[in-house]
Amino acid sequence: MKNSKPIRNITPLGNQSQSLSETTRRGFLKTAGLGAAGALVAGSLAPATQANEVAPFKAKGPASRVQQLKEMREAAARAAARDLESSLAHQTNGDEELYKDQAYAGNFSKTLPHDANGLVVPSAYLAFLNALRAGTQEALDQVPAGGPGKFSSVLGALQFQMEGIDSPSPRSKLVPSSIAGAQSAAEMVELYWENYVSDVPFLHYGSNPLIGQVIEDMSRLSSFDGSRPVTPQNLFRYAFTDADIGPYVSQILYQSHRIDGTDFVPKIHSRLPVSDPETGKVVTGPGTGTDFMTNLPEYVYVENGKGALQPSPSVIDPTPRFIRSVRDLGSLANSDYVFSIYFRAAIILDRLDVDVDANSPYTSAKRISSFNTFSVAWLFSLIGRVHQTDSHAFFQKWYVHRKLRPEAYANLVDGIMGHRFTLDPSLHADVLNSSVLPLIFERNRQLNVKRGLGTAGSFFLPQEMSVGSPVHPSSPSAHAVNAGACVTMIKAVLDVGTPTKPKPWPAPPVIASADGLSLVPTKDNLTILGELNKLAFNICEGRNMSGLHWRVSDNMLGLLMGEEIAIELLKETAATYPEKGFEGFTLTKFDGTTIVVGGNKHLSAKQGSVPSRRQPG
Repeated sequence: MKNSKPIRNITPLGNQSQSLSETTRRGFLKTAGLGAAGALVAGSLAPATQANEVAPFKAKGPASRVQQLKEMREAAARAAARDLESSLAHQTNGDEELYKDQAYAGNFSKTLPHDANGLVVPSAYLAFLNALRAGTQEALDQVPAGGPGKFSSVLGALQFQMEGIDSPSPRSKLVPSSIAGAQSAAEMVELYWENYVSDVPFLHYGSNPLIGQVIEDMSRLSSFDGSRPVTPQNLFRYAFTDADIGPYVSQILYQSHRIDGTDFVPKIHSRLPVSDPETGKVVTGPGTGTDFMTNLPEYVYVENGKGALQPSPSVIDPTPRFIRSVRDLGSLANSDYVFSIYFRAAIILDRLDVDVDANSPYTSAKRISSFNTFSVAWLFSLIGRVHQTDSHAFFQKWYVHRKLRPEAYANLVDGIMGHRFTLDPSLHADVLNSSVLPLIFERNRQLNVKRGLGTAGSFFLPQEMSVGSPVHPSSPSAHAVNAGACVTMIKAVLDVGTPTKPKPWPAPPVIASADGLSLVPTKDNLTILGELNKLAFNICEGRNMSGLHWRVSDNMLGLLMGEEIAIELLKETAATYPEKGFEGFTLTKFDGTTIVVGGNKHLSAKQGSVPSRRQPG
């Protein structure tokens, strides 16, 4: 028979009288390992005939595939190198130089030693900078410490990226504002207000008296980046396509669905309420929670890296609820697994029969369908492949901006308002004159009394978590970079509509009830694109709602970085598709512009070609 090979003269394993004894065989497998065992089985049980490989490149010879692979990878490497070379260096806000003789007041210093005013010891900060320049574990281990806390992922930020653009490559489309700037003041005022109204249900924003105070104060800000005029409908939102329509929370976060045969109902264990939603007064007794870092001693203790001030009460609500308030959304954004929400979003949209982009080469295919390319299964892999966005974010955090966290800015507000120290230039008048400050002062006084920490008020920003912010600088928000990258992948691969050709949200719209135990129908005309845009800002703004990040300096910067990373990866991936003539994915960016990206129709015939970077589409 053609292509047949002679069968070895070995007794079948079933005939134990003439085969290896069981003891001998087991001993052989243990000694030789799986490789030898596999060879034994393959050799002894080889079929009489073998199938022919019929891959297209076999006709040309294996060398053709080898050469194509080499050219493709080399082209991608050259493009990434050119991109990195053109991206350096990055612009900063200049605070490190401006306040170098004022205890580096504008920069991150958590876990370094601080003085009694909560300001970093300058010699420790200089040692920290020198260690960053060295970029070694040995140098970082020598940085002075204020407690046992450790810097997070300093060296991981230097990891080389084997797909897409390298960690230092994203170009900051926004530069974090100086602590003396009006933008920082506006971002801080918003954070104070988010905390103050954190227990007001989103359902009641149109009628709640506290929300009226928020709108009045934020409307006076000279450099607020949100929508104007400020209204109950656009409060705390981002001006993305259709993101100001309907409920604040994305429908994706309300959608029950089935995964792996298990029904998933998106109720979360949020933090217990801290204040009365009508008056803002701190509530006490069973079933109530608290915020943290509301006085100077606790702030200094935590900022030195000593962890949470003890005792640290449990604040988690035992009853699961749908997301109904700022506090709930902050709880979600502090309990996710970073990428888990976006896998969930892709599953939900697939269950709702949202198709792959209409440009897919399989749209008109007669005999084949997609799976490991141009499918929802493939989308999952793309979401996983942008996981290195953390490296891009942390490079900017440690090696570029080193921007202070909101909790540290609040110490500056408290220090200036309480005449503990001065800064030159000082913080902007928009924050020092805000009507939220007296309310926060009284909120903190009530919280301190509740926790037995004295009877004094303060201007610190109450923190949902007892340890405050993570131990890495603020800008950009890694959650925002991840949100930008993952939501951009979903927008690109799925047919989610555009501003001019919207796709309606394919399920009845709902909003959480005031107690979060049920969902209430609404009559809003929502779009898939709008709900994805909401999802992106819900997650990163949820971090703000816990007191961890800034609207523009962290979230907008991060969202745009993540979007850029995803687009560049799609461009690079285009050269690898076996499907030829693909026009590209239709994608609406966060700024509202619609582009076509990741196509291979116009690539050169050479398989290794990679489209030039930084060009639309």
